Amino acid sequence: MDNILVRQTAIRNFEQARRRAWQEQLSARLTGRDSHLLPFEQIRAKLKQKNPMYRGLQAVPLAQIAGSVGRYKEFTRHFLPLHDSFRQRWIDIEALAVSRGWPPVELYQIGDVYFVKDGNHRVAVAQQLAMDTVEAHVWAFPEEVRIGPEDKLDELLIRFGERRFLELTGLDQSRPDHQLTFTTPGRYTELLAQISDLHEKLNHIDGKTLPYEEAVAAWYDLLYLPVVQIIHDAGLLEQFPGRTEADLFVWLSLFRAQLGDRYGDYDNLEELARALASEYGEGGLDKITRQVRRLFGQEALPPLDTPAELEDEEE
Repeated sequence: MDNILVRQTAIRNFEQARRRAWQEQLSARLTGRDSHLLPFEQIRAKLKQKNPMYRGLQAVPLAQIAGSVGRYKEFTRHFLPLHDSFRQRWIDIEALAVSRGWPPVELYQIGDVYFVKDGNHRVAVAQQLAMDTVEAHVWAFPEEVRIGPEDKLDELLIRFGERRFLELTGLDQSRPDHQLTFTTPGRYTELLAQISDLHEKLNHIDGKTLPYEEAVAAWYDLLYLPVVQIIHDAGLLEQFPGRTEADLFVWLSLFRAQLGDRYGDYDNLEELARALASEYGEGGLDKITRQVRRLFGQEALPPLDTPAELEDEEE
C-alpha cells in the first residue's frame, strides 16, 4: 500500500512539474527571459582550460544547477520536464528517493553555475520536492568570465568574445574609455577581422611589419570612432532601443554592400554613414529608420549573424 501511495504521489508531482514547465516557458516568452538550460559543451568550447579539477563530494545548492551536458533541451532552466515520456522514469526515481535514497549526481562547475554530467532526472525530482541541495561529485573549471545561474547563453558568449577580443587587442589598456559592447554574440570576431585586414594593408604600405597594437589603435581612432560619432550625431541609437553603438557599427560593416546598392557606393563606412545621415537629415530620421527596417523586412535591427535579403520596393 505504501508503495502504491508513493507512486501516486510521484505521478501527481510529475503532472504538477509538467504544468509548471509550460508556465515557465510561457512566462519566458512574455518577458524575454531564457527558459532553457545552459548547454555545457558550447560553453566549455570557449574555455582556455579544458580539464577540470575534482573537488570531491559536496552538497550543491539546487538553485545553482542551471545547465546540462547532454539533456539541456529536455528540461527548463529550473529542471522542469518538457516531455511526457519522462513520466515512468520520474516515478521510479521519486520512489527510490523515498525508499533507499539516491546515489550522488555528477556535476561540472564553471563559475557559480553547475552543469549535470549524470543525474538530470534526480535533479529534476529534487527540484520538485523542494530540496535545497543535492549530494554531488563535483569537477570544477577555473572561472574565466563571470557566469551566474540566471545568465542567458547569448550573454555568456558575448562575455567570452569580449575577453578574447581584449586579450588580443589590449584595447582596454590603450583605450580604457572604449564603449565596445554588443547585444549579439559573435560580433567581436568581425572587429578582429577588420583589424587584421587593416594590419595587412598598413604592412604593405609601409613595406615593413607594423606592431599589431599600432594597427589596433589606427583601427579604433581612424575607422571606428568617426563612424560612431556620425551614429550619435544622426541619433540612430535612439531609433534602435536596446542596441549599442558597436552593434550599429558592425551592422553597417556587414550590410555595407546591400546599403550601397540602395544609397550608392562609398569607399568607407564613414562616407556611407555620413551619406545616410545627410540624405535624411534633421527631421528625417524616422524616414531613414523605416527605410533601413524595410530593407530587411522587419521592425527591428536585423540579426547580425547572416545578411538578410534586401527588398526592392521604394518608400
